[in-house]
Amino acid sequence: MISLTSKAVEKFNETINKSDNPESQMLRVSFEGFGWGGPEFELTLDELKGENDIIIESNGVKIVYDSEFEYYLNDAVIGYSDNWFSRGFTISGRAVSSCS
Repeated sequence: MISLTSKAVEKFNETINKSDNPESQMLRVSFEGFGWGGPEFELTLDELKGENDIIIESNGVKIVYDSEFEYYLNDAVIGYSDNWFSRGFTISGRAVSSCS
């Protein structure tokens, strides 16, 4: 199960409220390849569900990802970093190496 920190939920809601259709927005976790530490993922907004996609809800946020990568996303945590080193959504977990 993927979970979100309270800061990630806050930033997600701020972002979707600027869109034309906020109620249909989901946070998509996409596979980007394998790095030194394992699979790398990207986080984007999406309104569409693919044939192999799984949709879950965490703290009121719908998260969508391809079922092929469920193993790697088990126990992943999506956060939001807002410091002078980095700014943006992050994903971490036992099988996740990084996120852009």
